[in-house]
Amino acid sequence: MNAIALPEERLFKMTLKAAVIYDDFDFATRAAALLERAAIRTDEAMKWDVKPWRLNVLKQPSLADDALGETIGADLIMVALCKTPSLPDELKDWLERWTMKRQIEDAAMMLFCPEENATSLWLWHELKEFAEWHNLLFLGSRSLWDDGDSMAFVNRLWLRKQLPQPVEPMLESFAESAYSNQHWGINE
Repeated sequence: MNAIALPEERLFKMTLKAAVIYDDFDFATRAAALLERAAIRTDEAMKWDVKPWRLNVLKQPSLADDALGETIGADLIMVALCKTPSLPDELKDWLERWTMKRQIEDAAMMLFCPEENATSLWLWHELKEFAEWHNLLFLGSRSLWDDGDSMAFVNRLWLRKQLPQPVEPMLESFAESAYSNQHWGINE
């Protein structure tokens, strides 16, 4: 391995994946910028790989499947809605499917709304209940960088990516399954 490949591999391990489900592109851009600012505030070398998915895409089964395939490895699902007062059925269905197929055990869900009002409060309760039901960490604050739970989550994700993943020792598992040394001789 050359010296250049090692830093690239290290940077790859420090990238967190997020999917942003949005109903307004400008608002989705603000949500992605919010994640980047949170990463900068951790004082660690990390970044977000953000995949935006427009809410109306989830109405089309083939595109919803594509979104699902792209997001099963996401550390965070951010719902960034500024024009939608409650969780649409297609989003609920898609989120149900995502929770069953997700690859990240301690994934989180976050709601990003433009302002706190009765509509966003209802959406917040719906999504919080969904997250709790599916054993997901819920980050409901609009100001991620000021929210202690959110910052702790970002730091925990970063630390998890830093730790080497356990590798099952190949020789030990082979030795356990190998035949015994009895009856290997020709004259036995």
